Amino acid sequence: MSDAPPLVRYRGLAGLAAIAFGLGAGEFVAALMDRPSPITAVAGAVIDNVPRGIERWAISTFGRNDKKVLGIGIVVALALAGIVVGARSGGRRRPVVIGALMIGVLGVVATLADRVGGLGDAVPVIAATVIGLAVLLGLLWMLDHPSASTGSAGAVVGTHTVGRRKFLAYTGLSAVGAAVFGAGGRSIAGNKGAVASRAAVAAELPSPVRPLPPTAAGVDFAIPGLSPWKVSNADFYRIDTAFVVPKIDARTWKLEIGGLVDRPRTYTYEDLLKRDLVEADVTLMCVSNELGGDLVGNARWLGVPLKELLEEAGVQAEAEQVFSTSADGWTSGFPKEIAMDGRNALVAVGMNGEPLPFAHGFPVRLVIPGIYGYVSATKWLTKIDMLRFADAEGYWIPRGWSQLAPVKTSSRIDVPRKDARIDAGPTVLAGVAWAQHRGITKVEVQVGASEKWQEATLATDGGIDTWRQWKLNWNATRGDYAIAVRATDRQGKTQSSDYVPPAPDGAEGWHTIQVHVN
Repeated sequence: MSDAPPLVRYRGLAGLAAIAFGLGAGEFVAALMDRPSPITAVAGAVIDNVPRGIERWAISTFGRNDKKVLGIGIVVALALAGIVVGARSGGRRRPVVIGALMIGVLGVVATLADRVGGLGDAVPVIAATVIGLAVLLGLLWMLDHPSASTGSAGAVVGTHTVGRRKFLAYTGLSAVGAAVFGAGGRSIAGNKGAVASRAAVAAELPSPVRPLPPTAAGVDFAIPGLSPWKVSNADFYRIDTAFVVPKIDARTWKLEIGGLVDRPRTYTYEDLLKRDLVEADVTLMCVSNELGGDLVGNARWLGVPLKELLEEAGVQAEAEQVFSTSADGWTSGFPKEIAMDGRNALVAVGMNGEPLPFAHGFPVRLVIPGIYGYVSATKWLTKIDMLRFADAEGYWIPRGWSQLAPVKTSSRIDVPRKDARIDAGPTVLAGVAWAQHRGITKVEVQVGASEKWQEATLATDGGIDTWRQWKLNWNATRGDYAIAVRATDRQGKTQSSDYVPPAPDGAEGWHTIQVHVN
C-alpha cells in the first residue's frame, strides 16, 4: 500500500535533514583534512564544465555575486534530491540506499573532475554520503517502528503509526548537528596560519624604493555617487573561478619561474619582500564587463617588476607568452613583449597600502596594465612559465575568449543612476572613462538623442594606466532624457556607437541611461 500524503511529507523531511547533516559532516571532515568541502568540490566542477552560453549569462547577470548564486543553487538542488529520495522510499530501504549512493557518486565524479582535484579530495564527499545515508535510514526506521509508548503524540496514517514528536525531535537534532559540524568546519578551514602570516606582513610591509607621490590634487572630484579615483580594497570588484577564496600561508608559499628560460628560479615570499619594491596606480577590469558595468576599479599596487624576475631567469628567444598558474589551478597567458616593454607589470604583494586581501590574491598576484584580467591578472600566483603559444592555453581561451585582449576605450555614467528621477534645475552628470596604457584625453556627453555632444570637464590625469573621472553641468528641464557618454584616448580613437557584446574580447558602444526630470 502506498504512503498517505502526511507520511510522505515526514519521509521527505527526513531526507532533507539527512542531506543537511551529511553536508555539515562533510564540511567538517574536509576542514580536518584540508580538502575542499563537498559543495566546494561540486561548485568547482560546475564552474569548469558549464556550457559557455550559461557561463557568460551567469557572469553578465550576476556579476560578482555569481558564486553566491551557484552555491545557493547547489544547496537547493541537493535539498530537493534529499527530499525526493526520502519521500519516494515508501518504507523500503533499497531505493534509499540507491538514491543516496547516486548522489554520492555524482559528488565524487565532480570532485575528481576539478582541475586540481585528487583522490583525497573525494574523502569528504564519501563521508558526507555515508553519514547522510545513516541519518536517513535511522529517521525512516523511527517512522516505521514507533515506540509503543507513543500515546497521544502518535497519529495513525493508513497502516502506519507515526511518533510525531519523537521523530521531529530527532530531526531537529539532526539540523542542529548539521549546523554545529558546518560551523566547526568553517572555523577550522579559516586557516589560522594564513591569517597570522598576513597579519605579520601587515605590521612590517616594506616601503617602496620608488614611492609614488600622494594622490594628485584634482584627480578625484569627490561627487556623491561617483566612483572614487582609488577604490577601497573592500569595494574592489572580485571576479575569478575560485568558489572559496584560497587562504595561503605566506611562510610556505613559493613562486617558480620556468619553461623556456636559461636559469629556472624559485622565490619565497620573504625573497620578494627583500627586493626593491615599486608602486604603480593601475586600473584593472574584467572582459565580461557590460557597458556601464562595475567590474572595473583602480588601486595603488606594490610589488616587484615582473621584467626583473624574468630577466634573472633568462628568457629564451623562442618564448612567446608569459603563462601563469594560480594556487587553485587557474591559468592565463599573455604576450612576452607586454612584460618586457617597460610598463608597470608587477608581481604584486600590496594593494592600497596593505598586503593583498585574501580575495584579491594574497600573498602574491600579477597586475598587468593594458590587457584584460582573464589573460593576465592571476591571483594566488604560484608559477610562471615562459612558453610558446602552441604549448598551452589559458583557462578562458578554450572557452571561446580571445587569446589577445587589449583593453578597449570605455566610459561610464555614474551620476545620475539609470532610471533616476531628478528635480529640474542645475544637475551634475559624472562618471569615469578608461583606456588603460593609452590614457583618456576627452569625454563627451549627449543629453537627448538629437542633441549635440558636449565636452565634459576631466579630472587631473592620474596616468595612462588609470581611469579618469569626468563631469558636466546640466541645467535640467522637465521631461524624459537619454544620456550617453563616449571617450577618446590618446591615440585619437573615439568610442563607436555600435554595440559589441563582451565576448570574445570586450564590450564596445556608448553607455546610455534614461532619466526623468520632474
